[in-house]
Amino acid sequence: MSLYTMNKVLVVDDEKHIATLLKRVLTGNGYEVFTAKNGEEALSLATQKQPDLIILDLMMPGISGIEVCRVLKTHKNTSGIPIIVLSALDRLIDKKYVIDAGGDAFLSKPINSSELLTIIDKLQNRNKEK
Repeated sequence: MSLYTMNKVLVVDDEKHIATLLKRVLTGNGYEVFTAKNGEEALSLATQKQPDLIILDLMMPGISGIEVCRVLKTHKNTSGIPIIVLSALDRLIDKKYVIDAGGDAFLSKPINSSELLTIIDKLQNRNKEK
């Protein structure tokens, strides 16, 4: 197994059906998946579990996905974890906010599972090159 293989994924979404769908897709493709339903829980789990990848909803109650992304990317223990941000919003400004916060990829809802897996593969290959 490669040092850069992404095995542990943290899925953060306040919509239970989306978190369940993502977990099903990811576990079906060999990933160990942890879920969080809000930003506070995401920050805690990211620190505790040290996932290889985070899939993060943009709009959540409490701490927004943008703020969670920003905090994770500035903390030394989590700054290297790739983050895919999910959103029902598909405006250029939202994508800019994600990039500015340190997000590694942006995926619009509804989620296309093959597109998600392609993005994960690209992030994994990018990390192999580092």
